[in-house]
Amino acid sequence: MNPKSEPVTLVPDNARAWLDRVRLDRNIFYNLPDIQRNFKEDATLARDIIIFLAHSYKTDLFGYTNFSISDFCKLMGYKAPNLQKAHPIFESGLIKPPTLQGHEFKSVFEYTMYRLAANNIPLSRIEKTQIPSMKELNVSFVQIISDIRVSYHEDRPQKRFYSFKLGRGFVENLIGFYVTLSLKDYLRVASNKNSGRIKNLYIYLAGMLNVLIYNNTNILTPNFDLLCEIAGIEDSLPKHRKATLHKYLKIIAENSDLKFQIEFYAEKGQKQAYSIRLIFDPLHLHPEGNKKNLFFKLLNERLRQAFDDRFPQYVDNFELLQQWLTNREFDKELKDRIIRDVYKASFMSEHNKGEDVSLQELLDIYLTNLNKEKNSET
Repeated sequence: MNPKSEPVTLVPDNARAWLDRVRLDRNIFYNLPDIQRNFKEDATLARDIIIFLAHSYKTDLFGYTNFSISDFCKLMGYKAPNLQKAHPIFESGLIKPPTLQGHEFKSVFEYTMYRLAANNIPLSRIEKTQIPSMKELNVSFVQIISDIRVSYHEDRPQKRFYSFKLGRGFVENLIGFYVTLSLKDYLRVASNKNSGRIKNLYIYLAGMLNVLIYNNTNILTPNFDLLCEIAGIEDSLPKHRKATLHKYLKIIAENSDLKFQIEFYAEKGQKQAYSIRLIFDPLHLHPEGNKKNLFFKLLNERLRQAFDDRFPQYVDNFELLQQWLTNREFDKELKDRIIRDVYKASFMSEHNKGEDVSLQELLDIYLTNLNKEKNSET
């Protein structure tokens, strides 16, 4: 017997909760196993760097291109010495680290970041064709990082600062083609040995919440084999895969705001219960605020238009746009005015008192970010 679906209760989120929700390029969301296949033992760190960059773009729009290793560790829960040590692949000496201008990308962190910049991530899917017996492999490639700069003092090389530029397609998808996940929950579900697998599964479930909200339902029926592939569960026996998957799902349900019940059942024609039904608590299905999403979209659009108007000779130069955007001192008054104008436009878009308060909070946060002292950026 199928449980009755309950309607979703729409509760607006506050500004801080909205900022906590990381936007992830939907192309990456659809192809989580590809990151595992391409980065192998570095897949968890590679994905965490992607999450960090996406979070920085949303929360630090006027300074997202600059960070230190301690910034990354503080936000993502790493210990700096573990990331600064030489990558195990170079320990034997048979494989040499990539070296540019005498700088070796040899540490665990820098080698993984280098790979994200040097190699576009292949994202694959099999599509059906008009001929039933034929299938088509579609592979697209996404660029995460287009430029890296490493700064450090020669007498203290371990204290490094990074400056980078994001790939254009990646940024544009953070504005218009994305899923969202809670950074707090993403970090909370991690559990040492299997943290990468569980994080992958969490990303998928969090990304599917918008589907539930759109369909006004609290029941998700994901495919068993798909969930196993996303979570990297490769046991040969289905019952062993089922036990591991159930354990991972339980960890997520107990350690995140994705509150759901787990049911395995047998569909018609199945001898064993390998179909899955996840029943979410409707009180925990919160859509993002429309005004805050509109604010972020308009802010990006109008800042880009302002850059094009100021520098018509550099129209469509995305790297220079990023450089202009993240230089807080350059055209500060213009950027301040754009933030305030976008706030007014977003405020007038609809009447919602709860959203109005959180939108005011968001305005204050972005203005504070723009006016950060330069020496606090290091």
